[in-house]
Amino acid sequence: MQVNKFKRITMVTLAIIMLLSCTITGCSEKEASKTSEKVLVIGYDRDAEIMDTIKTAWYSDALIYIHDRLVTRDYEFGYRPGLAESWDVSEDGLTWTFHLRKDVKFHDGKKFTAEDVKWTIDTIKDPDTASPFSGDLAAIKEVNIVDEHTVEMVLNYPFPNLLYNLSATASGIHPANAYDTYGSDYGKKVVIGTGPYKLGEWTPGDKTVLVRNEDYNWGPEWMSNRGPALIDKIVLKIIPDENSRIMELEVGGIHILRNVPETYVERLDKKSDITVYKEPATKLGYLAYATDKEPFTDVRVRRAINHALNKEEIIQFVLNGIGEAAYGYLPPALKDEYLQESKDLAYDYDPEKAKQLLAEAGYPDGLRLTLSADNSSKSRKLAEIIQVQLKAVGIEASIQTFDSSGYADFLREGKQELFIREYSWSNADILDWFLLSRQFPYPNHSRWVDERTDELITYAAQRPTWDERAEAYKEVQRYLIDQAVWAPVYIPMNMIAVRKEVKNFKYHPWMLQYNDGFDLEVSGK
Repeated sequence: MQVNKFKRITMVTLAIIMLLSCTITGCSEKEASKTSEKVLVIGYDRDAEIMDTIKTAWYSDALIYIHDRLVTRDYEFGYRPGLAESWDVSEDGLTWTFHLRKDVKFHDGKKFTAEDVKWTIDTIKDPDTASPFSGDLAAIKEVNIVDEHTVEMVLNYPFPNLLYNLSATASGIHPANAYDTYGSDYGKKVVIGTGPYKLGEWTPGDKTVLVRNEDYNWGPEWMSNRGPALIDKIVLKIIPDENSRIMELEVGGIHILRNVPETYVERLDKKSDITVYKEPATKLGYLAYATDKEPFTDVRVRRAINHALNKEEIIQFVLNGIGEAAYGYLPPALKDEYLQESKDLAYDYDPEKAKQLLAEAGYPDGLRLTLSADNSSKSRKLAEIIQVQLKAVGIEASIQTFDSSGYADFLREGKQELFIREYSWSNADILDWFLLSRQFPYPNHSRWVDERTDELITYAAQRPTWDERAEAYKEVQRYLIDQAVWAPVYIPMNMIAVRKEVKNFKYHPWMLQYNDGFDLEVSGK
């Protein structure tokens, strides 16, 4: 009895000491938790225009984790269930029926139903919304609610690529009537989804903070972790300056850097605490021109520019040899849709042929033009070497650069002559996005309005099977090469730098799966 009494006194004494210690040092439960809070920081060069998948043409990665989609893509890029448990397609390919999960809630506690799917898609397609993504859902004639957890999409024509578009970031599901509920704050101060992370705060041009959704337990079945993410917060940090992003990565200010510039790869490869993942990219870098303006209305000028480019020299100078020459309008990674004879049909490096074509077009003494680019080191180097190569055939090009947001505005306003771009897309629909006349003037930034292109792309997009679609898009590519609508330049690698503190990193060809066993080692833990 005496021993038990002593134990009780000792425990009380220890408790008092601990309480006094916390009082003296100012510790609290909240502060104690800070020591173990896992905060992942990712570096980016630019920010979103608005945090709304429906209205923005530039998607912040934050939106991938705020919104779930009906369909997901696994590590092999296969289509798998997301918010839709399964789907059925009618024999004629015109009716798709999606069976929805019944256990999902939005961040505001609202239950996810078929009404939310219908509202999201109808809002994207509504002309008054002016969604940049509306064209990608043009195949959908109407969305019908069958019951609370079943939705039916009736198509205007068979569209085998529907699953891709429904798995895209832009198809993230919002709660029905979100615009009425939250008004002008939606997409700025408030964003509601069903994803593994909630919007904590967004300071435009500075950072986005995502907070773990503790209620999340409906991750796709192909993920190792389907419940709440293992990381408490994700900070998307905007660092416009390229060298500053690299330095922040090296000192641990950020944990992950996407789109590592080729010029820094050798430097980072020497760091024992950093791994650079290099994978073939579904990307293409190209030189474009405003095709509705002189002298680019003349196909001979466009072909001359193509002949003026020494792509192998560009790859060595700009990409440090990490990449390959582009000859067509799709990257070879899109195996089904890529036109294998692109190289045979494309324009060889031939300065004399370029000069001849310019003379035939009425420019024997050459041209004076403006070459525009964003102010990244890669784009500046690309502009510089293109400037030299164009000068060799008589085209004097003065260079002007913009920050990323200013460049988008510049192109949207139609002020461009020659300009440099790089796209990332995982199927042939990128050609619809950039080259259909209904996309003019933006994102059709090359300002290509051509009846034959519209016919070919529309035909390809409406093929009833994937194989027929792939073959039809090859005909699109043949025509684009013939018309020299762009000057394809290079195919880069996809490169992501990851610090050693990040655990269980898995390379995904499209996005980082932060809720798939992705963990972070906290310093001092």
